[in-house]
This record gives sequence, structure tokens and C-alpha cells, in this order.
Amino acid sequence: MHLNLIWTLTPKSLAEDDWIHWLFQDFEVVDHVAPGWDMFEDNSIYILSGAYSRPPSWFLDGIRRVRGKGLFHLADESFTGGYEMYTNFDFVLRNYHSPIFENPGIITLPLGFTNNMMSLSQPPPATQRRFLWSFAGYKRAARIDMFKNLKKIEPHKCYFFDGRSQQPLDRAEFKALLSDSVFSPCPMGNTVLESFRIYESLEMGCIPILERRRWMPYHDRLMPGHPLPTVSSWREARQFVEEISRDQFRMIAFQQDIGEWWRSYKVKLRNDVSSFVSLGLKGSFRSSLSRDWHCRKGVNHQVWRLVELLKHASRASLQERIGITTRRTISRAWSLAG
Repeated sequence: MHLNLIWTLTPKSLAEDDWIHWLFQDFEVVDHVAPGWDMFEDNSIYILSGAYSRPPSWFLDGIRRVRGKGLFHLADESFTGGYEMYTNFDFVLRNYHSPIFENPGIITLPLGFTNNMMSLSQPPPATQRRFLWSFAGYKRAARIDMFKNLKKIEPHKCYFFDGRSQQPLDRAEFKALLSDSVFSPCPMGNTVLESFRIYESLEMGCIPILERRRWMPYHDRLMPGHPLPTVSSWREARQFVEEISRDQFRMIAFQQDIGEWWRSYKVKLRNDVSSFVSLGLKGSFRSSLSRDWHCRKGVNHQVWRLVELLKHASRASLQERIGITTRRTISRAWSLAG
């Protein structure tokens, strides 16, 4: 089936480019770039990225006349809203799970791997990897807590970046590090529990270790039945790694089981996406969005958003976020006073 992907940003400027094209491999995809939202094509998915990016009102009026139109809503990890625009499309794909998006016309997908992070070969077994665990990423409160608990487990490799004197690893270096590590701790992202690191680790044959909040089993809802180790504290993660690594046969079997699950899960996910998009292009979900989709607005949305993000936060990440917000508020106040 022919499918137009209409990008409102240049595809290669988005970290999700490879993942999106992989998801739609069952279609005859034609890419278009329309930063001005000035393209109206039947059988299309419009790709919107950016927390506060919104299509202009004249586009939303015009898109109603297009047959078979979907929206892929990326980069909404802060749940910034604007979801009333969904009613202008026949179906919606998006990232970042929340119960409010439970609608037949909306499918929530895992973030997937970033560009150039898809595995093209059989990952090495756990016993042939140099590090029991590794991490590379920007320094955040939740990640420091992870390091403090895991630092005594050797051998390991941990890189923290600050974006100034310490720069991130490039893709090749990051892939090599993951391919040489058995376990990959995956602390929460900037605002939610999910991060690209989970899926990149799976691609490289690592065993990801996920965070879990007692009040919200996020990954269980996003990927029901997944076998990935999930912990409520990094102390618990340390005990888990120590226990599994004592038995090499058990460690290898665990790695293989997770690898087999990931491969079969990806096949099922792509089939589910293909089925959903095919039905969406035919208009099967149109009434679900135009009549049955109701979203919060204004103050009601902001209250819900705050509560939803608090469900993801740890004590350390919450304290860090409060500090960032306070500094920004003071900076703005000084700017206005000056």
C-alpha cells in the first residue's frame, strides 16, 4: 500500500527517523518535507515533532478534505497538550503512554532506537563482554543515584557528560560500549521513565534494567508481558546484577531470552502498526476521534499534566526539577527587573 510520510522537519534532523522508517517497512513509503504545513496528500501520515509545535489553524481546516490522513506525534514527553488537534485526523500514532490516550483511533508506541542504533549482526554473548554494566549520558540526579549504587560492581564503564568540557560519545562509540556490556541500567529520561536507551540496549544485546514506580507500572502498560528486569530502587538493581552475574549459564540464558523476546516483539509491533495504519487510512477510526475523543484544556490540562509527571518522578529527580524551575524563575525575574 502506498503511504506518504510528510515531515514537518527534515527527517535526518530527527532522532526517530530510522525507527519510523523501520515501522512502516510494509508500505510503499514516499517521503515529503513540508515545514510550512502546505502539503495536502491522500494516504498520508503527518509527522509532528516538538513539545510546543502546532500546525496552523488553516492547515487543520484544509486537512479535513484529505482522504486517509494520520498524525505521528513525537517529542511530547512533557505532555504539553494541544490534543484537540487529533480530531482533525483519521488516526494518531504517538509516543509516551498515559491512560488518557486510550482511544481506538490512537496507538501509543515505544520510543524505539535512535538513528544508526539498529543492530545489523548477532550481538555477542554475555561472557564475551568486557563490562558487567555501563552507562553513558548527561549527568542528572536520577543517574547519579544509579551510579552511587552500582559503582562497586566491577568491571563497569560510566561516562557522564556536561555538554561543555565533557562531550557525548558519538553513535559508533556508544554502540561499541553497549555491545561490550552485559547490563544496561536505564534511569528515567528528563521527565518520564521511558528513554531511547532501553531500545538501543536491546538492539545491542544488553539486558536493560528499568525503573518502576510503585504507583505507576509504566513499562508494563506500554509493553504488556515484557520480561525486562524492573526495579523500584537502584539498590535493588545492584542486588539483581550481583545475583545474576554469579552464574554465567543463567546470565547467558537470561540475555538470550530477552533477545528472543525483543526480536519477536518488534515483529508483532510492526504488524500491529501496519494493521492500525491500514485501517486508519480507510477511515475505520474516524468517528472515534471526531466524536469520542475528549481532552482536557486550560487549567484542567495543566493540573492533570502536573499529576501525571509526578507519577514518573523520583525524589532525586523531583528535587532537581524544582531547582531548575526555581533558577529559571529567578533569572526571568532579574531580566524583567533589569
